[in-house]
Amino acid sequence: MLTKTQTVGQYSLEGVNQRMNAAMRACVSWAAIEEHDKILDMACGDGQLLAHLNDQLKLTLCGMCRRADQARAISEMLGEADVIPARMDDIPWRDSTFDVVLLSAHMKGEPKRILDEVIRVLRPGGQFVMASRVLAFRGEGEYNRREIMRLMQEAGFREVSFRATGLCGAIVGWKPGQIDAMRDEMK
Repeated sequence: MLTKTQTVGQYSLEGVNQRMNAAMRACVSWAAIEEHDKILDMACGDGQLLAHLNDQLKLTLCGMCRRADQARAISEMLGEADVIPARMDDIPWRDSTFDVVLLSAHMKGEPKRILDEVIRVLRPGGQFVMASRVLAFRGEGEYNRREIMRLMQEAGFREVSFRATGLCGAIVGWKPGQIDAMRDEMK
């Protein structure tokens, strides 16, 4: 975890626990990541998921977090990763930028708007993997797994499914690719 330095009020990466939580493991388990893919972690927290991916393959890594000092600390830890402070419903990258978008935290904001942003920044044929607790109690303002899957389909994702992995699974969806577009035109 990132620790807040009391005197300066900035994040420090000292004592970062390199162990991923169940949500991060679920995302990694179901993500179809290949060498040289461009990956976005929408809620990179302390950078553990990005650090894990950085150790596994040659990837272009990008992340979003809440604070500028946190983003700087994660970028320094990972070297070439592009980590910036941003909101989930306003992803500051161009259309069709990423091969895979990962979300191992709760959606913060309006799910429909967030999903519209995710599908916008995914390349055709790109994958979105979002962690979801297998046994979850619905809190106020939270959407259950079926509602998120329905919203993903409405946003344009294809082959939306839930895949269990221990106590935390993943909701997986794909942005239609060029073959899908040609197939739809022929109908």
